[in-house]
Amino acid sequence: MIKGLYAAFTGMASAWRYQDALANNIANANTVGFKREIASLEPLPEVLLSQQAPVPAPLPARIQAVIGQVGTGQFVAEFVTDFQQGILRQTGNELDLALTAGFFAIRDENGTTFFTRDGRFQRDAAGTLVTSAGYHVLGTDGQPITLPQDPVTITPDGIIQDANGDELARLQILDFAPGQLARAGEAYFRPLGDAAGQPPVGGPGLRQGFLESSNANLVEELTSLLAVQRVYQANQAVLARLDTTLDQAAGELGRL
Repeated sequence: MIKGLYAAFTGMASAWRYQDALANNIANANTVGFKREIASLEPLPEVLLSQQAPVPAPLPARIQAVIGQVGTGQFVAEFVTDFQQGILRQTGNELDLALTAGFFAIRDENGTTFFTRDGRFQRDAAGTLVTSAGYHVLGTDGQPITLPQDPVTITPDGIIQDANGDELARLQILDFAPGQLARAGEAYFRPLGDAAGQPPVGGPGLRQGFLESSNANLVEELTSLLAVQRVYQANQAVLARLDTTLDQAAGELGRL
């Protein structure tokens, strides 16, 4: 019965953590460049059940016979980021950019470099290309990019050209294996350890005047959230029933 309590508790704990991830996905269903998280669930080790029977012998002895196994619940092993491509939405804005591969390199005010698929860029007062949060967008030389006030054209390879077709700068766009990036914000990621990105194979497929939507499907996330809530409620009911049974058993033993 104690094992049942433990299994119900671990099931509730896993469901609670999974609800947090799903709630975050739902909250960012409209966040540009957001990548949803998926919980990886794994079972806890099973416990062997054995039956002990007395054996007639000069010395006290017992034989254990395995009669089955019982599970002890499950736990959230890790949360995995789903880097699947989001839907590209056309905006027509000059500095709205979307990628089909790779990540934009950006740098915050503290000099930390991040990578993102959020391409909502703009010019600041000095003409520097910045994100919606004011972070600098980096070129292939690792430095911020300065743009003229006149409209620019950006090729699918990330080359920024003026009205005459002359190259002004080239966006730094790098690709990473899924296990090389860690979440550092709603749509920002940072490399793990000494992971170094590579230019996307076949090019980044940059689209000017487009933005990549979140890859979190609101209907799917809400459906999963309801299913996880039912799992939590079921384990909660089992826990309450076992607690009542233990209370009754303790009362019966107390009267003996």
